[in-house]
Amino acid sequence: MIGRKAFIFPKRRKSAEPKRRAPAGKNAFRLLPQAGYEGFRTGLREDLLFLGAGAAGGCLFGLLFYKRPEGLLLALPFACGLLLLGRRRSARKKKERMRRQLRDYLVSVISFLRAGYALENAMTGAEKELMTMHGEDSLMGREAAWMSRQIRLQIPPEQLLREFGDRTGLEEGEQLARVFGVAKRQGGDYLPVLKAMVRMMDESFSLRAEISVLLAGQRLEYCLMCLIPAGMLVYLDLSSGDLTAPLYEGSGPLYMTVFLAVYALGVLWGNRILEKSYEA
Repeated sequence: MIGRKAFIFPKRRKSAEPKRRAPAGKNAFRLLPQAGYEGFRTGLREDLLFLGAGAAGGCLFGLLFYKRPEGLLLALPFACGLLLLGRRRSARKKKERMRRQLRDYLVSVISFLRAGYALENAMTGAEKELMTMHGEDSLMGREAAWMSRQIRLQIPPEQLLREFGDRTGLEEGEQLARVFGVAKRQGGDYLPVLKAMVRMMDESFSLRAEISVLLAGQRLEYCLMCLIPAGMLVYLDLSSGDLTAPLYEGSGPLYMTVFLAVYALGVLWGNRILEKSYEA
């Protein structure tokens, strides 16, 4: 006699790979690139602000360079371009803010280590101080809370820091994981390592501040150079409309398209040079 178990269909095995969930705060503009780390991404309100400013600028330039309704089509490329630039600048600012919060977190860990706490307890206590200084919704506050939960599950701190560096893309996280591993093999004296790390971060912040001051004049010159061509065209159009009239008739729009393309490339090139200078 055949048993009941012969008639029971085997259950389907669930896939070992977890389903990917869309990160929180991800908006509808998924075709345009965002920062890899979720905390550095812009929200819907910021994206709408960048899109609105870009569309308004595109309409103004379209009317200035073409004086035709077709010129309003420039609103789309201008909006997408400003959205990309705004996202990149916002991610850079959030990354710098997270570096400073990481520095405060390490200073708190050092104070707990000096008081005789173990590294795991020092990291848990530093999380509470970080929450007090920067709030629970801060970028580093969420990461510190996550590391504290993992520490309670007996995950080694150097592994948590390595995952933190891989997830956020911060070089300081990867360096901390590396030096923590060396310090653990040499007896577990983490205090000198953390002091050297904080000192290095302070030097990096001061160097970045000096670079920002040196680039302030160049940034002002860049903004003026970006406005001069459009300002000259507005001035000629208002003062001597007869001179600019051929630019909007016949083959004039074709030349204006070439001028606008060169103008846009110059603006993007100058912005790229400033970004590279700051990153260097």
